Amino acid sequence: MASKTTLNAQNLETLGAAHLARLLIEISEGNANTKRRLRLELAGSESPSKLGNEIRKRLTAIGAATTNVGWRTLKGFRADLNTQRRLIAEQVTTAAPQDAHDLIWQFIALGDAVIERTSDASGGVREVMASACQDAATISAVARPAVDDLVTRITAAQMANSYGQNDALVPLLAPFLGEDGLLRLRAAILAAAREPVASPATRARPVKRWRKRVLATSEALRKRTRAESTRAALLAIADALGDVDAFIALMADAYLPATAAQIAHRLLKAGRPADALKALDAARQNPRFEMPTEWINARIEALEALDRKDEAQTVRLERFRRTLQPDYLRAYLKRLPDFDDIEAEDAELDLVKAWPDANVALALLIGWPSLERAAQLVIDRVREMDGNDAERLTYAADRLSSRYPLAALLLQRQIVEARLASFSEAAHEAAVLPFLEAESLARHIDDFGRHDPHDIWRKKLANTYARRSIFWKGLP
Repeated sequence: MASKTTLNAQNLETLGAAHLARLLIEISEGNANTKRRLRLELAGSESPSKLGNEIRKRLTAIGAATTNVGWRTLKGFRADLNTQRRLIAEQVTTAAPQDAHDLIWQFIALGDAVIERTSDASGGVREVMASACQDAATISAVARPAVDDLVTRITAAQMANSYGQNDALVPLLAPFLGEDGLLRLRAAILAAAREPVASPATRARPVKRWRKRVLATSEALRKRTRAESTRAALLAIADALGDVDAFIALMADAYLPATAAQIAHRLLKAGRPADALKALDAARQNPRFEMPTEWINARIEALEALDRKDEAQTVRLERFRRTLQPDYLRAYLKRLPDFDDIEAEDAELDLVKAWPDANVALALLIGWPSLERAAQLVIDRVREMDGNDAERLTYAADRLSSRYPLAALLLQRQIVEARLASFSEAAHEAAVLPFLEAESLARHIDDFGRHDPHDIWRKKLANTYARRSIFWKGLP
């Protein structure tokens, strides 16, 4: 049973309406957002149309404002925006769907101006504005607006989509537009893109320093050009229509592997695997870098669709050997005949032990799992392992401790030495726990092989790191 003082709706009801009303008045003092929310709730209780009018007035005020929203007022501003959006989607839609339809598009129209004047490097304001796209789709299912109306509204929103906040509109609203509506939308956007850009009525204000910092640190808030916004809209329409050739025509960077992969996936979906493979082959390959995963996966899928299964297997195996990504080896083994897969698995996992990065090799063998090979890798190459990768090494040590205590101990030692080599006292203090783990494991080991027994290792540690006083004081 929850305590009667737990803050929840049921317990608050016991205070009574009159007392709660007085509390709300007291809490709202000095809080403009809370006062505004209470007024909106009162308006909604009186009539849906009055609530709609209050929201419309608030959105108009937000749109007319020009002051910058700094970090001090950002949280309240974002909450206010989200309140307006939720009231439209949750309350106005239920009572007056046509009003909700108008209001949500008024809200969407605020996007560029609102994002432009906020110092929100985290992108929280952009996320609120982007959420309105889903609301527009939900409201459209109830209000059932005319296709012409949607085309007009979406066109305006896509041409004022400088931060990508409206990118989801086309895919979400495509079912309401249908093929004919999407074609009309494409024509409308192309026509809008040809119209001259209106000159601002007033001289643009200089960009504030905080705004420059925001733009420098947040790729999501980089302002698109009009051409980029148009292209993004046309790409979304091409996808919604399933028009692969229109999509390809818009991709000027098809020579990039990631773009080639996007094209290939759409061609594969359209049942054109040969064209997909050509698109992938046309991409530039830089021998210094691995091809991106999406390009590799598209190539495998295209080869499989063309019944070139042996070539697909070769790609899987080569990818595994170059990256140690286990999914490729699992997929490769799954397609081998019975018993051949066991031999191939053993051969590939044996090769992993010689992988240049011992930490990566260890992670693969632990995750596979092949604990015996992982233990042997540690015993043979522990000095090559980076003890600063403590999370990975600790996990490996935990997995190995019961059956291979020597390997687990060596990993804990590596973590200890890496932390003591640091100049951070916090790292020295954090070295205590892995040291105690190593000491505990040492009690179960009779043969340390070519590695130092625990007492000798501890003496060497004391000689090398005698001045790490916070560490030595932390030991029992």
